[in-house]
Amino acid sequence: MLELEELYKKLRDNFGYLDWWPGDTKVEIVVGAILTQNTAWKNVEKAIKNLRERKMLSLERLASTELKELEDAIRPSGFYKQKGKKA
Repeated sequence: MLELEELYKKLRDNFGYLDWWPGDTKVEIVVGAILTQNTAWKNVEKAIKNLRERKMLSLERLASTELKELEDAIRPSGFYKQKGKKA
């Protein structure tokens, strides 16, 4: 992970903060990156809204949530069974 962080810092130092990925928190950005695979962003927004409403947008909450409950929340993003295992 350290190598990735170092690469990110070098890119950010060179190009500045580009603010290109939507998300209010780091966790939301990571979850959005997973959920956007093979689906339209509008469907990811629906899934993130579900997660936010259910207070599931934290690493602790995601880790402690039953898989079935997580799948239900992210269903709008498609491939929810596969994505639920990754999130």
